[in-house]
Amino acid sequence: MKTEYITLKEAALTNNCPECYSTDGMVLSFKQQRIKNKLLTKTKGTIIESINCSKCKTQIFPGQWTTDIERVYNYHKKTITHISGSLRFSTLFYVVLFALILIPIVIYLALNNV
Repeated sequence: MKTEYITLKEAALTNNCPECYSTDGMVLSFKQQRIKNKLLTKTKGTIIESINCSKCKTQIFPGQWTTDIERVYNYHKKTITHISGSLRFSTLFYVVLFALILIPIVIYLALNNV
């Protein structure tokens, strides 16, 4: 199983970092989780939000946000395009499903000499 994240939006913030007080290193990102395996691809409907500072290499948690950061966060949250949760089956899934349906029918027909 492979987990990847779809980046819906990334925005550079010019607010002061609550840790190092830098004004040019904060990045706000909105991501969605996608899980892939051989049979299906599932995109979860929940959005993962994070603010990271590239200067001091820390994640800024909501308890550390100032009112300015919160205002910018709310603005950017309104502008993202949300991808709804989905489930897609691969070609291998359909081949396995077809085989599971077809094999019992063939066995039944062979045993009954039809």
